[in-house]
Amino acid sequence: MPSPERPSADPNVTAALLTPSGRGAVAVIRILAAKPANADLPTSIIDAAFVSVSGRPLSQHPVGRLCYGHWTSDSTSEDVVVCRTDKYAVEVSCHGGRAAVNRILESLKAEGASIVDWQTQQAMISSPVDLELADAISQATTIRTAAIMLEQDSGRLKDALTQLLQLDLAELTPRLVELLAYSQLGLHLTQPWKIVITGRPNVGKSTLINALLGFERAIVFDQPGTTRDVVTGMTAFDGWPFQLADTAGIRNTKDELEQAGIQRARRTVESADLACLLLDTSCPPTAEDEELLSYFHKSESGDEPPAIIVANKADLPDQWPAAIPDDAVRVSSVTGHGVEKLIATIVEKLIPDVPPTSTNIPISYRQIQWLDKAWQAAKADNIAQARSAIADCLSGSVFVDETAVA
Repeated sequence: MPSPERPSADPNVTAALLTPSGRGAVAVIRILAAKPANADLPTSIIDAAFVSVSGRPLSQHPVGRLCYGHWTSDSTSEDVVVCRTDKYAVEVSCHGGRAAVNRILESLKAEGASIVDWQTQQAMISSPVDLELADAISQATTIRTAAIMLEQDSGRLKDALTQLLQLDLAELTPRLVELLAYSQLGLHLTQPWKIVITGRPNVGKSTLINALLGFERAIVFDQPGTTRDVVTGMTAFDGWPFQLADTAGIRNTKDELEQAGIQRARRTVESADLACLLLDTSCPPTAEDEELLSYFHKSESGDEPPAIIVANKADLPDQWPAAIPDDAVRVSSVTGHGVEKLIATIVEKLIPDVPPTSTNIPISYRQIQWLDKAWQAAKADNIAQARSAIADCLSGSVFVDETAVA
């Protein structure tokens, strides 16, 4: 007897894995109708393989009702929970292993569903701004940053941007200022703030970064010049993501390999959001210490990042009675004294103003650049250009810096 003809992939219904494969106990697959006219397709495709314990087909279950049952394909049965999340979408929760996920996806494909990645599927039902938010949320590394982005994803950010198009110049300019106020924080919701631990060799940089990270990530050895490359570690302080970099000690040396490490250290310092200049107060200050202190106390118009002066080895007798700046944070990387204060100082320095709940925050470089262009146009009393930039922000247009030199 000939086997039944396999349905061709239907672009009007897609299936996508929403969870990282193999990384959780439960995987979630979403089956979605691309158009309202195809609202019955997800349930009809699922009814071909899913049997609920009640015996009723999924199409007879109301939206929002969890249905426990079995997914049978190729003589293999999987325990699953199925839910119609709205009239056009169904989610299947199954065992998180690759084998179970692949069997269900192959079964859906056999019934005519097009298998796509979650970004492609999300683009079918979301605006460009919503899609950016969904992608950003998937990159969140802390609960605090995810919560802020989820609040924007509730429709708040898109609605705020859409409302800008209805404002006159008098209302538009301050509203744009409000949106851009937390733009740097918005970018760091998915990208960690970069902190570099710097100083001359053998002042305890590696020991301090280990104390901040809570585990031994850097090599600790009592010999100047040990760290010759940039060693990084990820952590979170007060719910915010940070990347800590332990760099080669900065000093004058003839060792070519160490010189290369020092150059990398200088570049890392210049690109950081914050530098922690570490001084060893158990030894008298050196010319290298004084040179580094002078560098980080330059005018704010310089290229150096904001800095915190850290007086290390506070558990030993102080050999810097008059030379330590008043705002230095005294710590002992060995005993842990002052480490919590240093963490609090880092957070306060980089995030001095936490946005109140319900604040609208742009979360991508593209959004921020279009909003900044709209603000510049509004300041110049060009309402048409301002609205055009806002429309480009909403439409997902790529920002091209017309002032950049090719």
